[in-house]
Amino acid sequence: MTGMQRLAGAIRRRARWPIAALTTTATVALLTAGFAGSAQAAYPGADGLIAFVRTGNIYTINPESTTPASTVRRLTRDGHDSGPRWSPDGKQLAYLDRGNLWVMNANGSHKTRLTNQAPAYTDARPSWSPNGRYLAFVKTKKGANFGYLTRYDTVTHKLATFSTPYNSEQPTRRQIKVRALPGTSVAWGWALDAGGGAYGSFIIVEGEGSTPFCQSGWYCLDAIGFPAQSRYKNGFPSAEWQTRKPVRHLDPDWYPNSPQFGTDLMTTQARCPHGRCTYSGINETVAGTLILPGAYQAVYSPDGAFVAYVRNSRGTAKIYILGPPTVGQPFPNGLTTGTQPDWQPVPVSIR
Repeated sequence: MTGMQRLAGAIRRRARWPIAALTTTATVALLTAGFAGSAQAAYPGADGLIAFVRTGNIYTINPESTTPASTVRRLTRDGHDSGPRWSPDGKQLAYLDRGNLWVMNANGSHKTRLTNQAPAYTDARPSWSPNGRYLAFVKTKKGANFGYLTRYDTVTHKLATFSTPYNSEQPTRRQIKVRALPGTSVAWGWALDAGGGAYGSFIIVEGEGSTPFCQSGWYCLDAIGFPAQSRYKNGFPSAEWQTRKPVRHLDPDWYPNSPQFGTDLMTTQARCPHGRCTYSGINETVAGTLILPGAYQAVYSPDGAFVAYVRNSRGTAKIYILGPPTVGQPFPNGLTTGTQPDWQPVPVSIR
């Protein structure tokens, strides 16, 4: 069975997997404390457009069209944009322009800059909170080898730094260090706990190797758990997976339907000596089997039935789509040229 067949089968079955071995007691304490909010994943819904990057601009394409190429639409034009992320309601895109965080409407209108400190401080590819109010991203000082997880509030328009550990007396002085750019991204999900019976707000980042949660000489995936999406202080940190340098796990993406925070997270495995990365393929779960050799930047469709990913073909980066075996292999030659795909969730009620 090929890696593509294994992934397709796992998507079709909506499989559940064992909890990661490195979950901490602190996270378990969070999961027994009770939660606020509805039980939803980060990006559920029907499958809409795919946003992607080509030649420094952001585009969208309709993968369900019989002629997808005819649906390509360019949303930005200055050649310095990257990291598009759809909001949970599918109405907005967050993205980066010259290292600052911006948002725009789904059709490219009403572009609004949210941060303005680049190049002194550079922002990484963001992730929306499941309720759509907040944006989490990594803010890195120029020349630094680590940054800090930061939150933007779309209602108050204020920035705050996520801080740990739980009940720290000086939380702003005790923050988890996160790997610096490039390659840094954030995944925020409303996910099930280790027992699968309670929900919490979990953020996955790539830890910096000198923290208590990531030993020197290793790259780590760190989880920060909160009982509510509005919380940004006194979180419960844990290490979910680690790999000895130069192997890294990049571009995390949650399974959209009731994910388990410790396992249901797809990543790109890469070898990154001296800062340059060669993509080994996709891991469908934390500590899972390497599949889709050479693929990278994979994301789930909002209904969980498909995966969009990037693979280089004759020196050109192309976006591909993988679906369940009963669907076949749509667009075997690639959907379109581009990178950094993200799939628009469309609320079923307005579909």
